[in-house]
Parts: sequence; C-alpha cells; structure tokens
Amino acid sequence: MASLYHSSLPFSPPSSSCHGVLSFPPRTAASFACLCRVPPQDDHDAELLGALQSNGNGILLREQHPAASAQPLDPIPGELGDGRRRSSQFRARDCARRIMSLPMEERVKVLDLLQRDDAALTVSDYNDIISALARGGDYDSAAALFRSLEPNGSVAPDAHSFAIAVQCFCRKGAPDEAKETLDEMVARGYLPSVAAFSAVVGCLCKRGRVTRAMEVFDAMRAVGSEPTIRTYNSLIGGLCYVGRQEEARDLLNKLKDSPKQTADIYTFTIVLEGFCKVGRTEDAMAIFEDAIRMGLSPTIFTYNALLNGHCKEGNLLKAYDLLMEMCDSETCPPDKISYTIVLPALLRAGEISAAWKTFKRMEHAGFEADGRALDTLARGLCRQCAADISVLKDAKEVFGKVVSAGHEPVSYTYCLMAQALARGGEVDAAVAILDDMVRKGYALRKRAYTDVVRALCDRSRTRDAVRVLATVIAKDFVPGRNAFDALLGELSRQERWPDAMAVYAAAVKRGVVVSLKPNVKEALVVDHEEEAAWESPEQLGVPQ
Repeated sequence: MASLYHSSLPFSPPSSSCHGVLSFPPRTAASFACLCRVPPQDDHDAELLGALQSNGNGILLREQHPAASAQPLDPIPGELGDGRRRSSQFRARDCARRIMSLPMEERVKVLDLLQRDDAALTVSDYNDIISALARGGDYDSAAALFRSLEPNGSVAPDAHSFAIAVQCFCRKGAPDEAKETLDEMVARGYLPSVAAFSAVVGCLCKRGRVTRAMEVFDAMRAVGSEPTIRTYNSLIGGLCYVGRQEEARDLLNKLKDSPKQTADIYTFTIVLEGFCKVGRTEDAMAIFEDAIRMGLSPTIFTYNALLNGHCKEGNLLKAYDLLMEMCDSETCPPDKISYTIVLPALLRAGEISAAWKTFKRMEHAGFEADGRALDTLARGLCRQCAADISVLKDAKEVFGKVVSAGHEPVSYTYCLMAQALARGGEVDAAVAILDDMVRKGYALRKRAYTDVVRALCDRSRTRDAVRVLATVIAKDFVPGRNAFDALLGELSRQERWPDAMAVYAAAVKRGVVVSLKPNVKEALVVDHEEEAAWESPEQLGVPQ
C-alpha cells in the first residue's frame, strides 16, 4: 500500500468530473483518526486506521516522520509535506469515512485491498472497491473512482467496470451519465448485459425520457440482447408516465401475442393504473378482466389502482363493491391502503352507511383509521341520528375512538354529538359535552344548545335548562329565540310565573324577540301587577 502522503493508485478523478465529491481539506494524521470515530471493540476498524496511517510497508507514519503529527499533511495546496508535488490521484484517506460507513462485509473487503502493495492492485480489485462503495450507497465516490481509471493507463476499465458504473449511475438517478457510460461501453467493443440495458431503460423512463429509452431499447435488440419482461415493464411504465397510454396498451397487446416474452400481472397493473390516472377507469377495468382471462392473479397493487381510479371518477359504489369483493377474497384481501382510499371518498360523498360498514371491516382486519376520517365519520353518523336514532350507538362508538386515539374532535363534531345525545334522550351526556366545549373555549352552535335545552324542558328539568342558558350567556353568546321559547313554555306549563318573567326579561334585554301564547302573556301581566309576590330572579340564576 502506498504512503498516506502520496499514493500511486489512480484513485483520483480529474477535477472537472469529480465535482469535488471526494476532495477534503488537509488534516493531520491524529485529527483524521479522531474524525473516523473508531469503536474500540471493532478490530476491523482498528486495522483500517492502522492501514491508513501506514506507508504500505507496515511502518507507521509517526515512526517514519516523527514531526509529522505536529504539521499539516499538506501545508501547501498541491504539494506534499516534504515539498514534493503530489499527483492528482485519489488518496485512500479521502474516502476513509465512506469506507468506515460501509457494511462489515464490504468494509473488510476494501480493507484487505488497501493493505496490498499498489502494483499488486488489478482492475478486478478496483471493481471490488467500486462495487463495495456502490453497495454502501456512496454512488458519488464509486462514480469518481470509475472515472479515474484511464482507458490507456496501467489499469484500464474492463466490461465489468462499465457494468458496475452503469448500475451505479442508474441508482444515483443520473440517466444521462448512465446512457453515456453504456454508449462508451459499446464503442469500446464490450457487449452490455441485459441487466445493464434494462437498468438504463428503467432509469430514463423514471425521469420521463421515453424517447431516449426507446433508443436504448432499439440498440439493445440491435446487438442481439433480448429484452426481458422487466425491460418491457419499465418501458410501458415510462409511456404511461408521460401520458402515452395508448402506446403502452399497444405494447402490452404485442407482449400478449409474443412467443418469447409473456406479459405478467405487473405489466397489466402498470397499464391499467396509467388509464386510471387519466380518468379512464372503464378501459382499466377491461384490461383487468383481460388479465383474469389469461389466468393471472391480481395483486394488491392491481386492486388499489382500480379503487383509486373509481374514487377519483366519483364511482364510489363501484369502489365499495370492489372493496367488499376483496374482503371476501382469501387470495388478495385489502390492506390498509385499500381502506384509506375508499373510506375518505365515501365520507366526502356523504355515503355514511357504506363508510360505516367500511370502517367496521377495516377495524375487523386490524387496521386503524386516521383521526381525521374518524372525525368525519362521527359527524356523519350524528347527522343520521335525526332520521334514525338507532345510529346513536354507532356515533358514540366512533366519537369515543376519536377521543381515545388522542385526536381532538373539532367544535362542529362536539356540537353534533351533543345534539344527537339530546335527541336520543341522553341529556346528561349532552350537557357534559357542552360543558367540555365551554371549558376548552369552543364556540357553541345555537342548534346544539337549543336541542339540549329542549330535551331538558321535555323532562321538566327547567333548572338545568336555565343553567345551560346562563352558561351560554356568560360566554358572551346570545341564545336564540327557540331556546328561550322552549324554556318559557315549560315554565308556563308549570305555572312558575316569576321564573318565566325572569327568563322573559333576560331575552328582552338581549334583543331576542320571543313568541308567547296569549294565556302566557296574560299570566305574566297579572303576575307583574302582583310584584310583591315575585320570586327573586336570582333564585334560578338567570343573568339579568
């Protein structure tokens, strides 16, 4: 192995192609060792540090140059510590931190190579290092090391070097560089593998570069490499990505009749998903049925694509029916994504009954709905209580799940729940909901507290009804006419004229015009003339 000060390994790419990826400021050997943060229990890391501090012959730098630890490694840019010019080659210490982050198996392989003498390294060794860096996710360093291999130098890249570089550029998401490397590979007389061609086609298609992907596809067939189904799937996916669904379907139909390659369920899924995304779910369903006729088994991705397409087009009942079909299937039951596609769409469309059944199926399957969907479902069930009070039990269940899940219901949900409870005769729970809203500072809807006041008056609980009105008034809200009318009507029925007069006065003071029956009005006038017999308004706690 070469000295840490200068290495004969052609590790360093020209600055124009490296972009500074592997260029680090000079550091002393001691400070560099600290940066590596070697775990003391890891012998391989300790060996790596030793190798990096060695000159390749087992002699440590500090033994060869005692004063080196007190001086920067490169005091002058472009020169070594002893005044010699350094080459532009990549030095091992420049990628040490990257090597330290590699998986153990790759780290050991690179360590073994770094401990060899420079002249002993072959192109196969370089390929191993490039491959290790790529598998470790350091695509920039791997690409830079590949570029440093000079075609006419002592170590020239071979077919395997190009193949690794192509895969590296594709994983890095650099389709242009991947295609250029593939073209150079062909120009140098190397035949790329089917995997290399397919990788470039897939990388280009993911970026929407379908025209260039077609060129690679044609070149692949021209050199005698037969595309695999993976290659076709990548190309079909690219066509759908750029909105060329008809061409994608034509290519699918050619595959169906091809004796060499047969379309699989993923091919059909890619095409039908492409049609679903542009609002052509009927065409997608035709492709789906075609796949079934060919004996292919749809995957969860196939079903989810169709569910998404139906929901986006507003065909909610079709989506619901398909979801129920999946629930009854043992081969491909719905996953959480399936439910989360359909449930919010049903709620947005007001299909509460179907949404409730979907939620129960989802819960039975062991999945949890998100708080927002539960909140919406609770509101929908509360509204249904006006027509069918038996739904109150379901509404209470969902509301309880919203609260227990830590998702705070919105003010509107609280109000609807209070209304539903009042209509269902659970007035104490309704009053508790209103008290909770007041405590949290939520705005009270007139319809909510009016229904609660009416429910209390229906049960002759006028004192509790007055307390609710007083709570509303205390929060600077003006109760509506219906709430005052309900309370006045019950107090009059009980012939509690002083209390009725107090409530009437509170309404008039706040500009609320109440409707009084003639007999009630006459009774209040008579009671007013008998002022001495009045009961103090504060007795019921009505704010004046």
